[in-house]
Amino acid sequence: MGISSALEWWDEWQLRILVLSSLFVYYILNFSFTVRRLPELRRLKVVIWIAYIGSDALAIYALATLFNRHKEQTTTTTSRALEVMWVPVLLIHLGGHQTISAYSLEDNELWKRHVITFVSQVTVALYVFCKWWSGEKRLLQAAVLLFVIGILKFSQKPWALKTACFNSMLDSVCVDLNQGTRGEEQDLSLEKYVSKAKECVLEDIKETAQAEKLSDITEIINRERSITDYTKNMFIDMSAPYPVRLSELRSFMQLDEDNAHNRLQHCLAIIFGLLYSRMGSAMTPLGILLSIPIPSITIASVVLLAKSSMDGYPKNDVRVTYILYWGNAIMEFLPLFLTYLYLPFKCCRPMFSGRWHDMVSQCSLMSFSARERKPTILMKLAIFSSLREYLNMHWYIKQEPEARQITGLVRQHVKDGWKQDIKDADGYMRFNNMSTFDTQLGHLGWSSSVPFDHSVLLWHMATDLCFYYPVEFPQGEQEEEETRQRSRSSRVISNYTWSTSSPPVLRC
Repeated sequence: MGISSALEWWDEWQLRILVLSSLFVYYILNFSFTVRRLPELRRLKVVIWIAYIGSDALAIYALATLFNRHKEQTTTTTSRALEVMWVPVLLIHLGGHQTISAYSLEDNELWKRHVITFVSQVTVALYVFCKWWSGEKRLLQAAVLLFVIGILKFSQKPWALKTACFNSMLDSVCVDLNQGTRGEEQDLSLEKYVSKAKECVLEDIKETAQAEKLSDITEIINRERSITDYTKNMFIDMSAPYPVRLSELRSFMQLDEDNAHNRLQHCLAIIFGLLYSRMGSAMTPLGILLSIPIPSITIASVVLLAKSSMDGYPKNDVRVTYILYWGNAIMEFLPLFLTYLYLPFKCCRPMFSGRWHDMVSQCSLMSFSARERKPTILMKLAIFSSLREYLNMHWYIKQEPEARQITGLVRQHVKDGWKQDIKDADGYMRFNNMSTFDTQLGHLGWSSSVPFDHSVLLWHMATDLCFYYPVEFPQGEQEEEETRQRSRSSRVISNYTWSTSSPPVLRC
């Protein structure tokens, strides 16, 4: 086949390949939530990143190609008339997927750019469809129904990004943060809060999982909304008033260690959903109202397409049209199907249970330095420095299932602080400012007074060195095991702080 034949083949199949590739990328994004939440699949994130970056460009390029193809022809021909049916499907692809609205936090700040993209691409799509449509009534009805879905989904994209940006989350904080607290605790001073909180801890309420069970559906919804609001306030660094702090402290004191950890996992999952998916906009009354009719409209469009007559159209275009419309319909029900399909598997339970995973990212400065001096095969193949940084961040970061143990240690530390160190309001402030930790350091107290990134680097190196230093364990197997567990947890925390930092920045 010569070059001229290849060019003719590409001119004939270009648009079909583009729209089918757009559908394929759209399906890949459906699994983005699974890949990003399961540590076992973390090395597939690069596929999700490429799909996220290329999905909009691919759909826009396909829409522009369709526009140019029909603009060049003087009269509407039957051989290309069916291609106009693909325009609303491309709009749906431009609207993105419910499970991923942003790949990084910076993407949420670009919501204004997506508003302009929404207006321009919807205008182009409507122009192409209205100017060059020529088909029977049922095909027109099927396309119009998908146009409604495409415009609805595309409009939700900038809305979801705006909802997840930091300023919008800050503006959406409820002004009356005391709502839901007891009447006598509406206005608590610091001294009264410390007194009541200390009483709550010293009461030593029997921790039981039964205390978390809720009977009324309204009570469950209110509790879920309270957890979401409180988690959002903590994320945007909005200090909760003392009545809310006291209410949350009472709630956590009624939970045993496992249920308390599950509550924290749930809070992390909420934050992830608010930042990187459309949870913030989809869970609003307007978002729920807009999403309810979408599945039924999708099925109606497929039924209309199946009942319509497409005689006289190219068979390849007919096949592509059926693939696009059926593929879009399957996508609406695929998440529900996958939920029931993968629910029995243990590795997928954190994703469907609404909780975060127990894995903690691990990266050691010593290992990083060793790869710098004696590069591995992958590091030798990575010619560009940016690619080396990516390999260090994703390929050489290990995972340790120590989150539950660390949560228990921190929870016990807070309990001991309330019982031993916090006597009054001044003790509460000193404990929150880590003054107690500074006094325990003794002659090493200077390490906490240096800039934070230097302090993290110093204690990371010290922890790594001390971990290999021989020590004498206390007598007894239980004491020895507790000491070993604390040592492992300390090293896990140290390696986690380093894994979340940027080695080149700290190295400068």
